[in-house]
Amino acid sequence: MCATDHLDRGGRTRMLFSQRRETIMRTVRLHGAVRVAEIAERLHVSQMTVRRDINLLAEEGLVVRVHGGATLPARKGAATEQRPTPDGLGGKLVLGMVVPAATRYHRQVVQGAREAAEALGARLSLGVSRYDLHEDRVQADRLVESGIDGLLLTPSAHLGEAAGSLSWISRLPVPVTIVERRRDPRVGLDTSDYVASDHELGALSAVRHLHDLGHRRIALVCNKTPSSSWIVRGLDAATELLGLPRDVPRVLVSADSDQITVDARLDEAVAAGASAVLAHPDYNAITLVETVTERGMAIPGDLAIIAYDDTLAAHADIPLTAVEPPRSDVGRTAVGLLVRRLNEGPAHPSQQTLLAPRVNVRASTAPWTSNA
Repeated sequence: MCATDHLDRGGRTRMLFSQRRETIMRTVRLHGAVRVAEIAERLHVSQMTVRRDINLLAEEGLVVRVHGGATLPARKGAATEQRPTPDGLGGKLVLGMVVPAATRYHRQVVQGAREAAEALGARLSLGVSRYDLHEDRVQADRLVESGIDGLLLTPSAHLGEAAGSLSWISRLPVPVTIVERRRDPRVGLDTSDYVASDHELGALSAVRHLHDLGHRRIALVCNKTPSSSWIVRGLDAATELLGLPRDVPRVLVSADSDQITVDARLDEAVAAGASAVLAHPDYNAITLVETVTERGMAIPGDLAIIAYDDTLAAHADIPLTAVEPPRSDVGRTAVGLLVRRLNEGPAHPSQQTLLAPRVNVRASTAPWTSNA
């Protein structure tokens, strides 16, 4: 056995990167292209390992990544030359996408991504992680092993809260664009691209709408979600900007809160003199509508309500004014950014793109004339 060889746990010789690199470069020079699957089989390593090797070679400018493998870079002065490649190599891009749930919210993000991929001649392959951080990785690894060229990933938790569980993302052998999560320095994924709804701006816009209607005491009922901290920041920013009172309840509740909890939150808001409530997500707002009307209060006369997400708000008994994040546009933008990174390689500057939500005005908000 060569002195530079190592043994894996099964006692077999494990080839080092320098040896795999030599094999990949020898093959690509001989044939003009190399397939990931063929090299992995020949060297008895995983396809993920070969893709990672090809990424490193591509960063040095020695090869060009294409779907399924790599080719030699075009010679100067021969940019339009078509190099011969094995059947299917360099064909349609395949993009992977992992979302935490198959809810309407994420389905619309996926739909936007799928439309953008098809417009670019790419294919989208989907995985659902069921809000499980471990399953995020399982689904991502499955897609990478299937031969994707790049990954759109929505981690199952707020990036800051999950920082210690996300280091694996930086080791994936394909480019990753983070979707519907904002960059957090605690994670260290500073070279990744990010595309997200600006939930901070969405909350600020909701409060501004209420303020323009004359409301000054605005409460918050918000589930603890990966977006909730940004919604709270938006409310804080609006409070500072518009000079609103700070003693109105801002309540974060768990996703499985029962009717008793909702009643208690409403009691707190009413006791504090709130004339309006911002509720996230939609079902919290719809539950509030039912509770308020059961108490004989009028909406929006006694209490205005704005929902945040706008997946169900229009279908409530009283159609709810709601903040609508640009879900489809987030998916479309993320695909465009990922494909750009695939095309530009190491020259691509990392980007953080925030898309503005909009406020859809319906029957649950109206001018307020009885401020305390």
